[in-house]
Amino acid sequence: MGLTEKFVRQCRKPEGFFGRFVGRAMNKGHAKVRRWGLGHVSGEPCAIILDVGCGGGAALRDMASIFPGARLHGVDYSHDMVSLARKVNKSLIDKGRLEISHGSVSALPFPDISFDLVTAFEACYFWPDLVQDLREIRRVLRPGGTLLLVNEVYENDMFRDRNKRWAAWADMQIHSPAGYRDLLTAAGYGDIEIHEVIARNWVAAVGRKLESPS
Repeated sequence: MGLTEKFVRQCRKPEGFFGRFVGRAMNKGHAKVRRWGLGHVSGEPCAIILDVGCGGGAALRDMASIFPGARLHGVDYSHDMVSLARKVNKSLIDKGRLEISHGSVSALPFPDISFDLVTAFEACYFWPDLVQDLREIRRVLRPGGTLLLVNEVYENDMFRDRNKRWAAWADMQIHSPAGYRDLLTAAGYGDIEIHEVIARNWVAAVGRKLESPS
């Protein structure tokens, strides 16, 4: 197994010494796509935010600056990533602005209608039942709340060979822009926006929990 394949396989659930290395590498390597994605929601008023699949914790650190008055929560199903994210964000935790928990997107450890914004960066490829997991996120969103999904891999002919290898190595589900729209619609979201940077294979999907039942 080559180093690139080993790295990509770890992205699904980083664990152990190499997994912690991967987590730190993703904190740095995904910075540009992460900040591009957050640009689509940065003007929204958010008092409480959840990052699902928070990995090494850099997205939480970014959002603490973008939303200076917000309280933040992170959740990840890798114990090693929970530990790393807590270490990376120790000052925010010490200030009482941030909590990071171990848990799964399929059964989020939060009550209904808890968050104004839920984000997921480089994470939804790996969710076991994407429509049902999106519904679980919708459960914890407040009416009018926003979901932001950001990935740097999506269906596009320019990247077909690379994406096919990565999908096989890490058992990733890769979707087209239209596929994201269909999934969000099926999960009950409205006001859906899909943004792309085609040359970089970046995609951001935004959906909102409608004020009235869908």
